[in-house]
Amino acid sequence: MSKERVRPRLKEAAPNMTSMIDVVFLLISFFTLVMNFSQAEQNEEIALPTSELAQPPEAAPPEQIAIQAFGDRSLLLGTLPCSLDDGGSPEASSFAGALKEELRVLKAIRRVDAKDVTIIIRGDAQLETGFIQTIISVCQEQGLDAFVLRARQSAEGF
Repeated sequence: MSKERVRPRLKEAAPNMTSMIDVVFLLISFFTLVMNFSQAEQNEEIALPTSELAQPPEAAPPEQIAIQAFGDRSLLLGTLPCSLDDGGSPEASSFAGALKEELRVLKAIRRVDAKDVTIIIRGDAQLETGFIQTIISVCQEQGLDAFVLRARQSAEGF
C-alpha cells in the first residue's frame, strides 16, 4: 500500500473588518469636526457682484458677523431674518436691535469687544449701493468699524 500524503485543509483567511470600520468612523468624525462649515456666510440665493479687484481672503477674521442682503432688501444677520426698517415682515426683527443683541452675546460669552469684530456683508448684485451704505452706518452706530464686502472674482484676464 502506498502512503499518500494528506494535506491539511487551511481555512480561508478573512480580514477582521471591525478595526477597519472603527478607523473609518474615527476619520469621518475627525474631518467633520475639523472642517470649516461656514454655511451661514454663504447663501446661494444671493448673486454676488463681480469685480476685477476681488481677492480671496488670506485668512478668516477671528470674530465675525455675517450679514446677507437680498435683492428684495431683506436681511439675514447670521441666520436671523431682519429688516432695516420696522415696517418689514412681522417675523423679521429690527436689524439694529438684532445687531445690538448679537454684540451683547459676543461680549458676554466670548469676551469680545465691538472693535474686534469684523462685519462680512454679502449683498446681491441687484441692490443699490445706498442700501449697503445704510447697513454700514447702522453697524457703525453700534461701534463696529471693520467691514468686508464680498464679491465674485471677475473671470476676465484668466
